[in-house]
Amino acid sequence: MYGMVIADDELMIRKGLMSIPWNDYDVEVLGVASDGEQALSLFKSECPEILLTDIRMPGIDGLKLIEAAKAENPEIQAILLTGYEDFNYAREAIRLGAVGYILKPSDPDEIIEIVNKAKHNLHTYGRNNFSHGKTSSIRNKAIGKLFDYMERNYTQEITLYTAAEYLHMNHIYVSRLFKKEIGKTFLDALTTIRMKKACELLADNDNRIYEIAEKVGIQDSGYFSQVFRKYYDMTPSEYRDKLFSTTSGFSEDRE
Repeated sequence: MYGMVIADDELMIRKGLMSIPWNDYDVEVLGVASDGEQALSLFKSECPEILLTDIRMPGIDGLKLIEAAKAENPEIQAILLTGYEDFNYAREAIRLGAVGYILKPSDPDEIIEIVNKAKHNLHTYGRNNFSHGKTSSIRNKAIGKLFDYMERNYTQEITLYTAAEYLHMNHIYVSRLFKKEIGKTFLDALTTIRMKKACELLADNDNRIYEIAEKVGIQDSGYFSQVFRKYYDMTPSEYRDKLFSTTSGFSEDRE
């Protein structure tokens, strides 16, 4: 399901937009704002993928709102509503990469059509930039792309900053979005990936502990053992001993 934030200073417009059965179109409304500042706060806290906003609002107008949102997440799909038939607004909306520009009063079918277009853009972005499989349950396509990248590059030095650069997004926004989507911090998720890979490597007795540490992207074998013990309540050597003693016992039972 795709997350969306709605912003409009007219109560009747907000009610009209909320009367659309968004769940039927695989869209979840994460928040509704009556002005631009409230909308920007919702955007930062809820991390939506679609932004449906009026142009003229108190404080931050719709155009400035989109500009601020795109600085955090360049992939945000923005749709503008306005009661002003002004080409300058349309031109600026196009410059900002808005998906659609809708004049009030608008037909719900027209709004739904443009929201579906935004969803299609997000789906295309996700399909072209990361493979599915383990990441298929992740709703946010950018985080799915990042999680896939982490699983393929856990042996390298990866930080939140390099991850944000990879996505072309603000690192603070990525951190917030990652925690919201995965339920763990970026570092916790990366460490979990590395520890699971370490367990796989420990099953091969030919791999030495310091070699395994390096293979999962941790250069200090002492620190690796410390982290491993924190996760599994035993050292890598103890884990290996337990693994092989269990395997040996299983083989003897079968004989």
